Amino acid sequence: MNNFRFTKIVASVSPILAKETVLSKIVNMVDAFTLTLSRGFDDNNKKYIDTLMKLDNSKTVILETKGNEVRIKNIGNFVVKIGQKVVVEYSEYTQENEKKIYVDYPDMELISIWSEIKFIQSWVVLKVENYLSSDSVECSVVEAKEKHIFQYDRCLLEHNEEPIETILERDEKDILWWLEYWVHVISISACYSAEHIQSTKDFLKEKNNPDMKVFAKIETRKWLDNLQEIVEVSDGIILVADFIAPLLSKEETLDDLVQYIRGKWVPVLINYACRNSQNEYPLNQEEQISHWCEQCVDWVCLEPMIIEDEVFDSIEKLETLLWKYELKYEPKNPARFDEKDFEIRDYIIFNAYRVTQELDVRAIVCFTENGYTAARIASLNPAVPIITFTKSTNTYRFLNLVRWLKWYKISQSFNYENLKRIWKEMIRIIFKWNISLDDKVLIVQSNELSDNVKSDMINGIELYQFKNI
Repeated sequence: MNNFRFTKIVASVSPILAKETVLSKIVNMVDAFTLTLSRGFDDNNKKYIDTLMKLDNSKTVILETKGNEVRIKNIGNFVVKIGQKVVVEYSEYTQENEKKIYVDYPDMELISIWSEIKFIQSWVVLKVENYLSSDSVECSVVEAKEKHIFQYDRCLLEHNEEPIETILERDEKDILWWLEYWVHVISISACYSAEHIQSTKDFLKEKNNPDMKVFAKIETRKWLDNLQEIVEVSDGIILVADFIAPLLSKEETLDDLVQYIRGKWVPVLINYACRNSQNEYPLNQEEQISHWCEQCVDWVCLEPMIIEDEVFDSIEKLETLLWKYELKYEPKNPARFDEKDFEIRDYIIFNAYRVTQELDVRAIVCFTENGYTAARIASLNPAVPIITFTKSTNTYRFLNLVRWLKWYKISQSFNYENLKRIWKEMIRIIFKWNISLDDKVLIVQSNELSDNVKSDMINGIELYQFKNI
Protein backbone atom coordinates (compact mmCIF):
# COMPACT_ATOMS: atom_id res chain seq x y z
CA MET A 1 0.00 0.00 0.00
CA ASN A 2 1.42 3.40 -0.97
CA ASN A 3 1.65 5.94 1.79
CA PHE A 4 -0.15 8.71 -0.07
CA ARG A 5 -3.32 9.54 -1.92
CA PHE A 6 -3.16 10.02 -5.71
CA THR A 7 -6.07 12.48 -6.11
CA LYS A 8 -5.48 15.86 -4.43
CA ILE A 9 -7.97 17.63 -2.16
CA VAL A 10 -8.33 21.43 -2.28
CA ALA A 11 -10.34 23.37 0.30
CA SER A 12 -11.75 26.81 -0.40
CA VAL A 13 -11.37 29.69 2.05
CA SER A 14 -14.05 30.49 4.59
CA PRO A 15 -13.75 32.63 7.72
CA ILE A 16 -14.16 29.59 9.95
CA LEU A 17 -11.00 28.03 8.50
CA ALA A 18 -8.92 30.94 9.79
CA LYS A 19 -9.38 29.42 13.24
CA GLU A 20 -6.37 27.35 14.20
CA THR A 21 -8.54 24.86 16.10
CA VAL A 22 -10.44 24.06 12.89
CA LEU A 23 -7.55 24.23 10.45
CA SER A 24 -5.34 21.99 12.56
CA LYS A 25 -7.91 19.17 12.23
CA ILE A 26 -7.93 19.18 8.43
CA VAL A 27 -4.46 20.39 7.41
CA ASN A 28 -3.08 16.85 7.04
CA MET A 29 -5.99 15.80 4.82
CA VAL A 30 -5.85 18.77 2.43
CA ASP A 31 -3.17 19.29 -0.23
CA ALA A 32 -3.92 22.90 -1.17
CA PHE A 33 -6.12 25.81 -0.19
CA THR A 34 -7.75 28.33 -2.51
CA LEU A 35 -8.18 31.95 -1.47
CA THR A 36 -11.04 33.76 -3.26
CA LEU A 37 -10.50 37.50 -2.86
CA SER A 38 -14.10 38.45 -3.56
CA ARG A 39 -15.36 36.66 -0.43
CA GLY A 40 -13.99 38.56 2.50
CA PHE A 41 -11.65 41.02 4.16
CA ASP A 42 -7.96 40.99 3.35
CA ASP A 43 -7.13 40.88 7.03
CA ASN A 44 -9.15 37.67 7.49
CA ASN A 45 -7.51 36.10 4.47
CA LYS A 46 -4.06 37.04 5.71
CA LYS A 47 -4.85 35.53 9.10
CA TYR A 48 -5.93 32.35 7.31
CA ILE A 49 -2.61 32.08 5.46
CA ASP A 50 -0.60 32.91 8.58
CA THR A 51 -2.37 30.12 10.46
CA LEU A 52 -1.90 27.68 7.61
CA MET A 53 1.82 28.40 7.20
CA LYS A 54 2.30 28.07 10.95
CA LEU A 55 0.78 24.58 10.89
CA ASP A 56 2.32 23.33 7.62
CA ASN A 57 4.24 25.60 5.27
CA SER A 58 4.46 22.91 2.57
CA LYS A 59 0.83 23.47 1.51
CA THR A 60 0.02 25.28 -1.73
CA VAL A 61 -2.10 28.45 -1.57
CA ILE A 62 -4.05 29.34 -4.73
CA LEU A 63 -5.12 32.97 -5.16
CA GLU A 64 -8.37 33.34 -7.11
CA THR A 65 -8.62 36.81 -8.61
CA LYS A 66 -11.82 38.83 -8.66
CA GLY A 67 -11.94 39.47 -12.41
CA ASN A 68 -15.32 41.00 -13.21
CA GLU A 69 -17.14 38.83 -10.67
CA VAL A 70 -19.86 40.48 -8.60
CA ARG A 71 -20.28 39.38 -4.96
CA ILE A 72 -22.67 40.21 -2.15
CA LYS A 73 -21.01 42.44 0.48
CA ASN A 74 -23.41 41.92 3.41
CA ILE A 75 -22.10 40.74 6.75
CA GLY A 76 -23.95 37.49 7.40
CA ASN A 77 -26.71 35.82 5.39
CA PHE A 78 -29.60 37.94 4.05
CA VAL A 79 -33.09 36.46 4.65
CA VAL A 80 -35.52 36.64 1.68
CA LYS A 81 -38.95 35.33 0.66
CA ILE A 82 -40.93 35.22 -2.57
CA GLY A 83 -42.51 38.60 -3.46
CA GLN A 84 -40.34 40.57 -1.03
CA LYS A 85 -39.12 44.01 -2.19
CA VAL A 86 -35.41 44.58 -1.62
CA VAL A 87 -32.92 47.29 -2.51
CA VAL A 88 -29.66 46.25 -4.18
CA GLU A 89 -26.94 48.86 -3.72
CA TYR A 90 -23.30 49.20 -4.71
CA SER A 91 -20.73 49.02 -1.92
CA GLU A 92 -17.00 48.48 -2.17
CA TYR A 93 -16.85 47.40 1.47
CA THR A 94 -18.71 44.77 3.47
CA GLN A 95 -21.61 46.23 5.48
CA GLU A 96 -24.24 45.05 7.94
CA ASN A 97 -27.83 45.77 6.94
CA GLU A 98 -31.01 43.68 7.11
CA LYS A 99 -32.92 45.76 4.55
CA LYS A 100 -30.42 46.25 1.74
CA ILE A 101 -28.34 43.85 -0.31
CA TYR A 102 -24.89 45.26 -1.03
CA VAL A 103 -22.90 44.14 -4.09
CA ASP A 104 -19.46 45.20 -5.34
CA TYR A 105 -20.71 46.31 -8.76
CA PRO A 106 -20.09 50.03 -9.38
CA ASP A 107 -22.14 50.38 -12.61
CA MET A 108 -25.64 49.89 -11.23
CA GLU A 109 -27.08 52.33 -13.79
CA LEU A 110 -26.23 49.80 -16.54
CA ILE A 111 -28.62 47.19 -15.11
CA SER A 112 -31.76 46.92 -17.24
CA ILE A 113 -35.25 47.18 -15.80
CA TRP A 114 -36.94 43.73 -15.66
CA SER A 115 -33.60 41.98 -15.96
CA GLU A 116 -32.64 39.32 -13.40
CA ILE A 117 -29.97 39.21 -10.71
CA LYS A 118 -29.15 35.60 -9.82
CA PHE A 119 -27.36 34.59 -6.61
CA ILE A 120 -25.71 31.35 -7.63
CA GLN A 121 -25.05 29.40 -4.44
CA SER A 122 -28.19 30.64 -2.70
CA TRP A 123 -30.60 29.75 -5.54
CA VAL A 124 -32.21 33.18 -5.21
CA VAL A 125 -33.37 35.27 -8.20
CA LEU A 126 -34.33 38.96 -8.11
CA LYS A 127 -36.12 40.91 -10.84
CA VAL A 128 -35.12 44.56 -11.24
CA GLU A 129 -38.14 46.92 -11.13
CA ASN A 130 -36.93 50.50 -10.55
CA TYR A 131 -33.86 52.72 -10.40
CA LEU A 132 -33.51 54.43 -7.03
CA SER A 133 -30.21 56.18 -7.74
CA SER A 134 -27.07 55.72 -9.81
CA ASP A 135 -25.89 53.24 -7.14
CA SER A 136 -29.08 51.34 -6.28
CA VAL A 137 -32.09 49.55 -7.76
CA GLU A 138 -35.31 48.17 -6.32
CA CYS A 139 -36.03 44.49 -6.95
CA SER A 140 -38.58 41.83 -6.10
CA VAL A 141 -37.71 38.27 -5.10
CA VAL A 142 -39.04 35.86 -7.76
CA GLU A 143 -37.23 32.69 -6.69
CA ALA A 144 -35.84 31.71 -3.28
CA LYS A 145 -35.12 28.00 -2.81
CA GLU A 146 -32.76 28.57 0.12
CA LYS A 147 -34.81 31.40 1.76
CA HIS A 148 -31.65 33.44 2.27
CA ILE A 149 -28.65 34.74 0.35
CA PHE A 150 -25.30 33.40 1.53
CA GLN A 151 -22.64 35.78 2.73
CA TYR A 152 -20.16 36.47 -0.13
CA ASP A 153 -22.34 34.65 -2.66
CA ARG A 154 -21.68 35.39 -6.32
CA CYS A 155 -24.38 37.10 -8.37
CA LEU A 156 -24.83 37.02 -12.14
CA LEU A 157 -26.00 40.12 -14.00
CA GLU A 158 -27.38 39.47 -17.47
CA HIS A 159 -25.22 42.12 -19.17
CA ASN A 160 -22.00 41.59 -17.19
CA GLU A 161 -20.33 38.87 -19.24
CA GLU A 162 -18.34 40.98 -21.70
CA PRO A 163 -15.05 39.30 -22.66
CA ILE A 164 -11.93 40.34 -20.77
CA GLU A 165 -8.85 40.28 -22.99
CA THR A 166 -6.30 41.39 -20.40
CA ILE A 167 -5.69 41.33 -16.67
CA LEU A 168 -7.72 43.95 -14.83
CA GLU A 169 -6.02 46.70 -12.86
CA ARG A 170 -7.70 45.65 -9.62
CA ASP A 171 -6.41 42.10 -10.13
CA GLU A 172 -2.88 43.42 -10.67
CA LYS A 173 -3.06 45.29 -7.36
CA ASP A 174 -4.43 42.25 -5.53
CA ILE A 175 -1.76 39.93 -6.93
CA LEU A 176 1.05 42.29 -5.96
CA TRP A 177 -0.32 42.62 -2.41
CA TRP A 178 -0.77 38.87 -1.93
CA LEU A 179 2.58 37.84 -3.39
CA GLU A 180 4.01 39.00 -0.08
CA TYR A 181 1.82 36.56 1.87
CA TRP A 182 2.71 33.05 0.68
CA VAL A 183 0.52 32.84 -2.41
CA HIS A 184 1.89 30.23 -4.79
CA VAL A 185 -0.52 29.83 -7.75
CA ILE A 186 -2.79 32.36 -9.48
CA SER A 187 -6.29 31.29 -10.58
CA ILE A 188 -8.02 33.59 -13.07
CA SER A 189 -11.69 33.97 -12.26
CA ALA A 190 -13.98 34.76 -15.20
CA CYS A 191 -11.33 33.62 -17.68
CA TYR A 192 -12.45 34.38 -21.24
CA SER A 193 -9.43 33.95 -23.47
CA ALA A 194 -5.82 32.89 -23.91
CA GLU A 195 -4.91 36.59 -24.01
CA HIS A 196 -6.31 37.00 -20.50
CA ILE A 197 -4.06 34.20 -19.22
CA GLN A 198 -1.01 35.37 -21.15
CA SER A 199 -1.36 38.95 -19.94
CA THR A 200 -1.35 37.65 -16.35
CA LYS A 201 1.80 35.63 -17.03
CA ASP A 202 3.44 38.67 -18.62
CA PHE A 203 2.53 40.75 -15.57
CA LEU A 204 4.04 38.15 -13.22
CA LYS A 205 7.20 38.07 -15.34
CA GLU A 206 7.49 41.86 -15.08
CA LYS A 207 7.23 41.52 -11.29
CA ASN A 208 10.02 38.91 -11.12
CA ASN A 209 7.75 35.87 -10.84
CA PRO A 210 8.16 34.30 -14.30
CA ASP A 211 7.76 30.71 -13.05
CA MET A 212 4.52 31.19 -11.10
CA LYS A 213 1.76 28.96 -12.48
CA VAL A 214 -1.51 30.48 -13.76
CA PHE A 215 -4.78 28.49 -13.81
CA ALA A 216 -8.04 29.26 -15.62
CA LYS A 217 -11.46 28.86 -14.01
CA ILE A 218 -14.12 27.88 -16.58
CA GLU A 219 -17.80 28.26 -15.72
CA THR A 220 -19.84 29.78 -18.60
CA ARG A 221 -20.55 28.95 -22.25
CA LYS A 222 -18.55 31.93 -23.53
CA TRP A 223 -15.48 30.77 -21.64
CA LEU A 224 -16.08 27.16 -22.70
CA ASP A 225 -16.11 28.19 -26.38
CA ASN A 226 -12.52 29.42 -25.95
CA LEU A 227 -11.39 26.36 -23.99
CA GLN A 228 -8.99 25.05 -26.63
CA GLU A 229 -6.93 28.24 -26.79
CA ILE A 230 -7.12 28.70 -23.00
CA VAL A 231 -5.76 25.18 -22.38
CA GLU A 232 -2.76 25.90 -24.63
CA VAL A 233 -1.46 28.69 -22.35
CA SER A 234 -2.79 27.62 -18.93
CA ASP A 235 -0.96 25.60 -16.29
CA GLY A 236 -4.22 24.16 -14.92
CA ILE A 237 -7.98 24.22 -15.59
CA ILE A 238 -10.73 24.49 -12.97
CA LEU A 239 -14.06 23.17 -14.27
CA VAL A 240 -17.13 24.28 -12.30
CA ALA A 241 -19.10 21.14 -13.06
CA ASP A 242 -22.63 22.21 -12.13
CA PHE A 243 -22.32 25.45 -14.14
CA ILE A 244 -20.86 23.80 -17.23
CA ALA A 245 -22.92 20.60 -17.50
CA PRO A 246 -26.21 22.34 -18.51
CA LEU A 247 -24.35 24.35 -21.18
CA LEU A 248 -22.98 21.39 -23.12
CA SER A 249 -24.43 20.27 -26.43
CA LYS A 250 -25.72 16.73 -26.99
CA GLU A 251 -22.36 15.80 -28.51
CA GLU A 252 -20.38 17.10 -25.50
CA THR A 253 -19.86 15.65 -22.04
CA LEU A 254 -17.90 16.77 -19.02
CA ASP A 255 -15.89 13.57 -19.26
CA ASP A 256 -14.84 14.49 -22.80
CA LEU A 257 -13.65 17.89 -21.56
CA VAL A 258 -11.64 16.31 -18.74
CA GLN A 259 -9.95 13.83 -21.06
CA TYR A 260 -9.20 16.52 -23.65
CA ILE A 261 -7.54 18.74 -21.03
CA ARG A 262 -5.57 15.89 -19.45
CA GLY A 263 -4.48 14.85 -22.94
CA LYS A 264 -2.78 18.25 -23.15
CA TRP A 265 -0.93 17.33 -19.90
CA VAL A 266 -2.77 20.15 -18.08
CA PRO A 267 -4.06 19.29 -14.56
CA VAL A 268 -7.85 19.35 -14.13
CA LEU A 269 -9.72 20.42 -10.98
CA ILE A 270 -13.39 19.58 -10.52
CA ASN A 271 -15.38 22.07 -8.47
CA TYR A 272 -19.06 22.57 -7.67
CA ALA A 273 -20.60 25.91 -6.80
CA CYS A 274 -23.92 24.74 -5.38
CA ARG A 275 -25.65 22.01 -3.48
CA ASN A 276 -28.04 19.84 -5.50
CA SER A 277 -31.83 19.79 -5.29
CA GLN A 278 -31.61 17.42 -2.29
CA ASN A 279 -29.48 20.04 -0.49
CA GLU A 280 -26.41 17.78 -0.75
CA TYR A 281 -22.94 18.88 -1.81
CA PRO A 282 -22.00 16.72 -4.87
CA LEU A 283 -18.42 15.93 -3.83
CA ASN A 284 -19.71 14.36 -0.63
CA GLN A 285 -21.67 11.80 -2.67
CA GLU A 286 -20.11 8.43 -3.33
CA GLU A 287 -21.45 8.25 -6.88
CA GLN A 288 -19.76 11.54 -7.84
CA ILE A 289 -16.39 10.68 -6.31
CA SER A 290 -16.44 7.24 -7.91
CA HIS A 291 -17.08 8.85 -11.28
CA TRP A 292 -14.32 11.47 -11.04
CA CYS A 293 -11.83 8.88 -9.82
CA GLU A 294 -12.64 6.85 -12.92
CA GLN A 295 -11.91 9.94 -15.04
CA CYS A 296 -8.56 10.42 -13.22
CA VAL A 297 -9.09 14.09 -12.39
CA ASP A 298 -6.09 15.62 -10.65
CA TRP A 299 -7.90 17.33 -7.79
CA VAL A 300 -11.31 18.01 -6.32
CA CYS A 301 -12.27 21.19 -4.49
CA LEU A 302 -14.63 21.51 -1.54
CA GLU A 303 -16.39 24.79 -0.84
CA PRO A 304 -16.46 25.25 2.96
CA MET A 305 -18.38 28.51 2.45
CA ILE A 306 -21.37 26.30 1.72
CA ILE A 307 -20.67 23.60 4.28
CA GLU A 308 -18.69 25.45 6.93
CA ASP A 309 -20.59 23.79 9.78
CA GLU A 310 -19.45 20.42 8.46
CA VAL A 311 -15.89 21.19 7.33
CA PHE A 312 -14.05 18.37 9.11
CA ASP A 313 -16.69 15.70 8.47
CA SER A 314 -16.95 16.66 4.79
CA ILE A 315 -13.21 16.54 4.13
CA GLU A 316 -12.83 13.31 6.12
CA LYS A 317 -15.63 11.71 4.09
CA LEU A 318 -14.11 12.93 0.83
CA GLU A 319 -10.70 11.51 1.72
CA THR A 320 -12.25 8.16 2.66
CA LEU A 321 -14.07 7.98 -0.67
CA LEU A 322 -10.91 8.82 -2.60
CA TRP A 323 -8.96 6.06 -0.83
CA LYS A 324 -11.80 3.69 -1.73
CA TYR A 325 -12.15 4.49 -5.42
CA GLU A 326 -9.07 6.13 -6.92
CA LEU A 327 -7.22 2.83 -7.58
CA LYS A 328 -10.33 0.78 -8.31
CA TYR A 329 -10.40 1.55 -12.03
CA GLU A 330 -7.97 0.44 -14.71
CA PRO A 331 -6.03 3.44 -16.08
CA LYS A 332 -7.23 4.48 -19.53
CA ASN A 333 -4.91 3.85 -22.46
CA PRO A 334 -3.66 7.29 -23.48
CA ALA A 335 -3.59 8.60 -27.02
CA ARG A 336 -0.18 9.50 -28.36
CA PHE A 337 0.78 13.14 -28.03
CA ASP A 338 -0.06 15.42 -30.96
CA GLU A 339 2.70 15.12 -33.53
CA LYS A 340 3.25 18.86 -33.74
CA ASP A 341 4.09 18.85 -30.02
CA PHE A 342 5.94 15.56 -29.99
CA GLU A 343 9.54 16.46 -29.17
CA ILE A 344 12.41 14.21 -28.06
CA ARG A 345 11.52 14.78 -24.41
CA ASP A 346 8.00 13.55 -25.15
CA TYR A 347 9.33 10.34 -26.67
CA ILE A 348 11.31 9.79 -23.47
CA ILE A 349 8.22 10.36 -21.33
CA PHE A 350 5.94 8.19 -23.47
CA ASN A 351 8.48 5.35 -23.49
CA ALA A 352 8.80 5.61 -19.71
CA TYR A 353 5.03 5.10 -19.50
CA ARG A 354 5.24 2.09 -21.85
CA VAL A 355 7.92 0.52 -19.64
CA THR A 356 5.53 0.67 -16.66
CA GLN A 357 2.91 -1.10 -18.79
CA GLU A 358 5.19 -3.89 -19.97
CA LEU A 359 7.31 -4.49 -16.87
CA ASP A 360 6.45 -4.86 -13.20
CA VAL A 361 7.66 -1.41 -12.12
CA ARG A 362 6.81 -0.33 -8.56
CA ALA A 363 7.51 3.40 -8.90
CA ILE A 364 8.71 6.14 -11.24
CA VAL A 365 11.35 8.58 -9.98
CA CYS A 366 11.96 11.81 -11.88
CA PHE A 367 13.71 15.15 -11.58
CA THR A 368 11.94 18.20 -13.03
CA GLU A 369 12.88 21.85 -13.46
CA ASN A 370 9.51 23.34 -14.43
CA GLY A 371 7.09 20.46 -13.78
CA TYR A 372 6.80 19.39 -17.44
CA THR A 373 8.18 15.85 -17.10
CA ALA A 374 6.19 14.98 -13.98
CA ALA A 375 2.89 16.46 -15.23
CA ARG A 376 3.33 14.89 -18.67
CA ILE A 377 3.86 11.41 -17.19
CA ALA A 378 0.92 11.92 -14.81
CA SER A 379 -1.35 12.83 -17.75
CA LEU A 380 -0.78 9.31 -19.12
CA ASN A 381 -2.37 7.74 -16.02
CA PRO A 382 0.39 5.30 -15.05
CA ALA A 383 -0.55 2.58 -12.60
CA VAL A 384 2.37 3.41 -10.30
CA PRO A 385 3.21 6.47 -8.16
CA ILE A 386 5.57 9.15 -9.45
CA ILE A 387 8.18 10.35 -6.94
CA THR A 388 9.36 13.77 -8.06
CA PHE A 389 12.23 16.07 -7.10
CA THR A 390 12.66 19.73 -8.07
CA LYS A 391 14.87 22.68 -7.18
CA SER A 392 12.21 25.27 -8.04
CA THR A 393 9.86 26.52 -5.31
CA ASN A 394 7.12 27.42 -7.81
CA THR A 395 7.38 24.00 -9.45
CA TYR A 396 7.23 22.33 -6.03
CA ARG A 397 3.96 24.13 -5.23
CA PHE A 398 2.56 23.25 -8.66
CA LEU A 399 3.38 19.55 -8.24
CA ASN A 400 1.21 19.60 -5.12
CA LEU A 401 -1.75 19.85 -7.51
CA VAL A 402 -0.93 17.04 -9.94
CA ARG A 403 -2.39 13.55 -9.62
CA TRP A 404 -0.10 10.53 -8.96
CA LEU A 405 2.77 12.62 -7.60
CA LYS A 406 4.74 12.58 -4.38
CA TRP A 407 7.06 15.55 -4.55
CA TYR A 408 10.15 16.86 -2.76
CA LYS A 409 12.04 20.14 -2.81
CA ILE A 410 15.82 19.85 -3.05
CA SER A 411 18.56 22.46 -2.77
CA GLN A 412 20.22 24.13 -5.74
CA SER A 413 23.48 22.29 -5.00
CA PHE A 414 21.99 18.83 -5.61
CA ASN A 415 23.17 16.93 -8.68
CA TYR A 416 22.21 13.58 -10.16
CA GLU A 417 24.56 11.56 -7.94
CA ASN A 418 23.23 13.31 -4.82
CA LEU A 419 19.69 12.37 -5.80
CA LYS A 420 20.50 8.71 -6.34
CA ARG A 421 21.75 8.56 -2.76
CA ILE A 422 18.45 9.77 -1.28
CA TRP A 423 15.96 8.13 -3.65
CA LYS A 424 16.22 4.74 -1.96
CA GLU A 425 15.32 6.11 1.48
CA MET A 426 12.43 8.15 0.08
CA ILE A 427 11.00 5.07 -1.64
CA ARG A 428 11.25 3.03 1.55
CA ILE A 429 9.37 5.70 3.49
CA ILE A 430 6.65 6.12 0.85
CA PHE A 431 6.04 2.39 0.55
CA LYS A 432 6.20 1.96 4.34
CA TRP A 433 9.16 -0.39 3.78
CA ASN A 434 6.86 -2.69 1.79
CA ILE A 435 9.26 -2.98 -1.16
CA SER A 436 11.73 -5.78 -1.91
CA LEU A 437 15.32 -5.46 -3.10
CA ASP A 438 14.39 -7.06 -6.44
CA ASP A 439 11.50 -4.66 -7.21
CA LYS A 440 12.02 -2.44 -10.25
CA VAL A 441 12.19 1.35 -10.12
CA LEU A 442 12.21 3.54 -13.26
CA ILE A 443 14.23 6.79 -13.27
CA VAL A 444 13.15 9.39 -15.85
CA GLN A 445 14.62 12.72 -16.89
CA SER A 446 13.68 14.57 -20.09
CA ASN A 447 15.43 17.79 -21.00
CA GLU A 448 13.12 20.69 -20.09
CA LEU A 449 15.69 23.47 -20.33
CA SER A 450 16.69 25.68 -23.26
CA ASP A 451 19.67 24.67 -25.36
CA ASN A 452 22.02 27.18 -23.74
CA VAL A 453 21.37 25.96 -20.18
CA LYS A 454 23.52 23.09 -18.96
CA SER A 455 22.32 20.34 -16.63
CA ASP A 456 24.16 17.34 -15.16
CA MET A 457 20.94 15.31 -15.09
CA ILE A 458 20.42 12.38 -17.45
CA ASN A 459 18.27 12.82 -20.55
CA GLY A 460 16.55 9.46 -20.84
CA ILE A 461 15.30 6.57 -18.71
CA GLU A 462 17.11 4.12 -16.45
CA LEU A 463 15.65 0.93 -15.00
CA TYR A 464 17.07 -0.37 -11.72
CA GLN A 465 16.31 -3.08 -9.28
CA PHE A 466 15.73 -1.37 -5.95
CA LYS A 467 18.90 -2.84 -4.47
CA ASN A 468 21.02 -1.35 -7.25
CA ILE A 469 19.93 2.27 -7.07
